[in-house]
Formats: sequence, C-alpha cells, structure tokens
Amino acid sequence: MTPTCPSPGQPPTPLRARALLVSLLVTLLGLGLVGTTGPHADAAESDQLSVTIDTLSPTALRSGGSVTVTGRISNPTERTWSRVRVYLALPSEPLTTTRSVDSVLADPTTVGGLRRVTALDSIGTAGDLSPGDTTTFRLEVPFGRLGISGASGVYPVSVQVLATAPNGTRSDDAVGRALTVLPYVADDAVDQPARVSVVWPFVDPVQRDADGLPADADALVQAVSPGGRLDRLLALARADESAPATVLVDPALLDALRDIALDSYGPSRAGGPGGAAAYDPDQPVEEETDTQRVARSFLSDLVTYARRHTVWTLPYGRPDAAALGRPAAAESGQAVTQAAVRATEATVSQFGLRVARTVSWPPNGITNRRRLDRSRALGADAALLSPDVLRGWSPADSDALQVEVDGLPMDAVVLDPGLQPVTTGAGATLALRQRLASRAALSALSPTHPGVVLVADPAFDPGNEWERADFSSVFDPAWVRPVGTDAQLGDAAQVWEGRVRLPGKSKQRPISNDQVEASAEILTGGSALDEMLGASTSRSVFFDQSAALAASQGWRQARTRGLEHAQSQADAVSSILDEVTVSVTSFVTLSGSSGRFPVTITNGLDVPVTVGVRFFSESPSTRIPDVEVTEISPGQSLTTTVTAEAGQATTSAVTASLVTAEGTIVGVPAPFTVRSSVVGRVVWVFLALAVLLVVVAVARRVVRARRRRRVASPEGR
Repeated sequence: MTPTCPSPGQPPTPLRARALLVSLLVTLLGLGLVGTTGPHADAAESDQLSVTIDTLSPTALRSGGSVTVTGRISNPTERTWSRVRVYLALPSEPLTTTRSVDSVLADPTTVGGLRRVTALDSIGTAGDLSPGDTTTFRLEVPFGRLGISGASGVYPVSVQVLATAPNGTRSDDAVGRALTVLPYVADDAVDQPARVSVVWPFVDPVQRDADGLPADADALVQAVSPGGRLDRLLALARADESAPATVLVDPALLDALRDIALDSYGPSRAGGPGGAAAYDPDQPVEEETDTQRVARSFLSDLVTYARRHTVWTLPYGRPDAAALGRPAAAESGQAVTQAAVRATEATVSQFGLRVARTVSWPPNGITNRRRLDRSRALGADAALLSPDVLRGWSPADSDALQVEVDGLPMDAVVLDPGLQPVTTGAGATLALRQRLASRAALSALSPTHPGVVLVADPAFDPGNEWERADFSSVFDPAWVRPVGTDAQLGDAAQVWEGRVRLPGKSKQRPISNDQVEASAEILTGGSALDEMLGASTSRSVFFDQSAALAASQGWRQARTRGLEHAQSQADAVSSILDEVTVSVTSFVTLSGSSGRFPVTITNGLDVPVTVGVRFFSESPSTRIPDVEVTEISPGQSLTTTVTAEAGQATTSAVTASLVTAEGTIVGVPAPFTVRSSVVGRVVWVFLALAVLLVVVAVARRVVRARRRRRVASPEGR
C-alpha cells in the first residue's frame, strides 16, 4: 500500500505522517542508503553478548571491492537471546592522526558517528542464542554501501549485534560489539610508500637452578610445544618467509633448549658451546623422550628460520648493564660484563648465526643515556626504547631513531605502544595486523613519511586463530614497502635532538652491588675449577653464562630472590671445589726443632684433579715446604709426608690449603697446631750450667767423703 500525500496546502494528519515516515524508512533501509546511529558509547554497560572478529578482508579498503568480516558471538549470560542480527557500522569520515587511532583502539567508547549498514543482504543472521552458546557470523558489504566519504585515512569498523531479550523487547542499542580499524589510501594520495619493518622477539625468562638445569623447564617446554606461545610466534613469522623480518633472540633461550634437547646439564654437559663442533638440532638423540623431541624440533625450526633472516641478539641472559657499569661495582662488574660478552659470542656461534647487531632491551624500554652508555660494554650498538624516555616523541615521529649517547650516536627503535595488539574484540594477530596497516597508511599519507617498525611485545601470543588473520597481507597494499629494520637505522634514521632520560617515578632500580659481587664469585670459582681440572672452553662458557644469568635485569623486581640466586650459584661452584680436600691431624708434635708428619689429599670428584698443598703459619719461624702440585685420580687419595721446621717456636697455628698450579687457593683449608719440644739457646746454657753445678757439687761431696774416710781409718792414725 502506497500512502497518499495530502493536497497542497493541507497539513498532513498524524496517521498519514506516520505512515509516510515508515514507508520512507523501509525503502531507504532496504537500499542500504541510511544507517541508524550505533555509537560504541557505553558499550561496557550495554553489552550482553561477547563478539570476536576472527577474519577481516581486505587488510586495507579498496575502491570497488568489498569488506568481509567473520567471527563468533557467545552468550555468557543466563538468558536466551533471539533473532540475533549482526551489522557493520562505520563513520563517514576517517581518522587522520596516529593519536586519534590509538585513542579509539584504547577506548572504543570514544568512537562516534557510526552508521550501520542496513541493506538486507549486508546484515548477518545468527538465530537464537541460549545461555553458554556460541555461534558464528559472516558479513560481506560492498565498498559502495559502506557509507564512507572516500577520504584517505583510517576508518573505525564496528561489528554490532542486535537481539530480542527474553521479555520480548528489542532495543536499537547493540547488545554486543567488537571494534577494529580499516585504512584507506586513495590511489593518488601518496607520493612514496611507507617503509615498514617487523622484529620478532624470541625471548623467555631463563634461569638455572643449583644443578645447572633450567629453573622452569616445564613452562619453557610448554611454550615451544605445538600450540604454545613461542611455537605460534615462530609459525606466524614463518608464514611469509619472503618478508624481510628481523629475528631478535636471547642466546640464553637457545642454550636452555639445547640442554633440554640433549638432556645434559651442568658444567660438564655434552654439546655445550665452546666445543669443537657446532650443535646440529636436526641430529636426533638415541632414546629421545617427548620433551627432548619438542625442544629439539622447535630449536631446529627457529635456527633454520634465523639463518635465513637478519639476526639481532640480546646479551646472554640480559644482564643488568646499569648495575654492572656502576663505579661501585668496580672489578666485579667488569668481570661479569666480559663474561656476558663471551657467553653471547660463544652461544650464537655454536648455532651458526651471523649476528647483525647486539641490542640493549632494558626493562619496559626504560633507561637513560648513562645506562645506555654502559650497555655498550656488553656489545650493544642499538637499543629498544620506550617513548616515555623520549620526551616530546609522538607517533608522528619515526620509530627508527638515532640518539646521542655520551657524544656518540646510537641507533634506537621506539617501542611504539600504538603497535601493540590491545584487542577490542579482534584476535591478537588480527588486531596487530590492522594496527600496523593503519600506522603504515598514516605514514604514507604524512609528508615526512616516518618509518614504521613493529617490535612485538616479548610476551605476545598470536593466539589460536593466528593463521586465519593472514598477517602477511599487511604488506600487500601498494603504499607499503617492507624493508629490513637495519635499512631504517644508521643514516636513514631520524636524528633525535632530545635527551634520553628516566621518566618521573621510575621504578627501574638496578640490581644490588652484592648481587653483582656474588655473580662475579661464580667466575672466580669457575676459574679455579678450570685450573684444578684442566682448561675447558665449554666449562668456562658455562660459568660465563651462569654469571650473566645471575646478574640479569630480570631480577630487578625480585631483588631478594635475585641475590639469593646469585649466591646459590656461587655456592654451587664452591661445592664442586670442596669435593677435593686436604686433611692433617689436628696436633702435630715434633720431638725436636723438626719433625715429619703425613698430609692427605682426597679427590671426591669423578675426574682427575691437579693440586698441591701450601702451608700458612702464624709463626714466621715455623716453616713447612709446599706439597708439589700433582695429579690425583678420580675417587683416590694421596698421602705425602712433609718435614716441619719449628725454629724457636714451641706452639704454632698452621693452615694447610689446596693450591693449583697457577697458585690459586681452592677448597676448604685444614687448620692444625704444631707443637715442638725445642727450647731456646739461653735455656740450654742455663741448663748446662745447672748440670755443671750439680756435677761439681756432687764431686766435691765425693772428695770430702773420701778424705773423711782416710782420717778415720787405723792406718791414718
């Protein structure tokens, strides 16, 4: 029925006006020309259904194409929702600044001006949803029905769900929604493409227990198992081998996985770095367990991928450069720093990786120029920085910078928070893809064309739906030019004129000097063990690695446990040294000024040791020659008789200590007491005189007695 219009000059009756309005709305909605306003405002209060966007195609809008969205709707409530309908909603004008895009994605309730596409064939139907149910949806909307102006920029895209409540009411307010963004760049809007780079970080907290095993091996194995976080990240990176990605690795992760794969730990582990042969993760192990196989398989895939791409490395275990470089750390800090450099070089070399850069990645990117300068001692020639330490930096600036550190330039990459996948209803990988595409579009549209560098968060998990997100399509638009990260640094980087300094109320306090000293004690003990057992590059590297891990910046938030850990690692080395002992009876009594007594060296290790014994006396007159350095077989004892010269001392405290050929004191010393019957010369003179006087007195008495006998005899009368 077509409503009749009133004759000219005749006002329409309310009934006729209502009928005319309904007819016009139905006609326009059917054509998809008018959409109802569906802002994201108050979404937290109104949303009853959970909406997730699984796929979005294309990555960037194209004239003449269409937009396809698929996803899921879940009902977490205890009510049944019926006649569920799904709409796409966009504003007519795009966002044109990085700040506005970041703001919308950080808080979807700020999106305004959204207009639903209401053409009947562009609306998704999802039936009824009972409590706990999940259903899927699919929307396909031609470009011409989106209702956008066609201006270049980034368009917020909202998926909105309308449904009838159990009481029969059906509000025009969405009961569920999800938000993403779609960039659009007109063909004639740019003069050069945006340079886009991606850095995939393969890092995970790694520590060792007192026996040299990874402290949380189960969690690490889970992360690299099929479907684990690191396994999904590697699969995402490998999905497009042609992309010029940069692989950022912590050598400690590779090292821990190799130990697990070989099921060999500790200073004498098999296949450790520093050996003659490189480690081949493709070589299976006899009687391999599932855990070993998982670690070896992931390690093989990661090393293979890394060898085909640019590799950046972190210093082994991410030692705390700020703590190690403090003047108060002195020689201990220098020793641990040098050990970390050796550990890094030996580990990456064992896996055949050619490292383009060593990168400093302070916790959360928080640091200052002094700390950055200290990181150079660890080999760092680039840094990953939070924008919080770069006052004045904005997303309109390049992510690739060159900062001044102690008068010298240093390359830096900004950890742009706008390039982190804070999800607003889309899967993690899809959210990351759209954020990167949007940033690239705004870079291409900017007259300065700032470089875009994505450094994925170290805890980033692509999620189970990563493959459907088709991340590599972010490089498809003509206005995107994928380049290696190094191509955006050096002379190509934006020179940062400002300072690099800690933000106010920074809680990034370096580890303590006591922890640095305890870490250095690991090296001291390891060096002594090398002298005692014979030099071993592999064993030396193990202790270099242990010292770097003990001084890791990861302990900043657990300072007490960090100190205890470093001390326990140092004690673990000492306990090995203590397996070789020297023993002497508690009291050695000399019959004169000299005498002989036995000294026993016992080797409690399962390898030969080479040691001697050195004696230290509190009396300078007591002299005991050292026991020459000799080799003692595993589990054997060697007893040697030594001669002690007491001199004028009657009692002297002496200590016997094991010593290496290089003169280093090792193990637990054995204290004993030397007692001598020797007396001084003066005493002997007095004794001789006394004896002489006694002899004279006796002689005189004998003479007198004889004389008396002669006088008393008859012949004498």
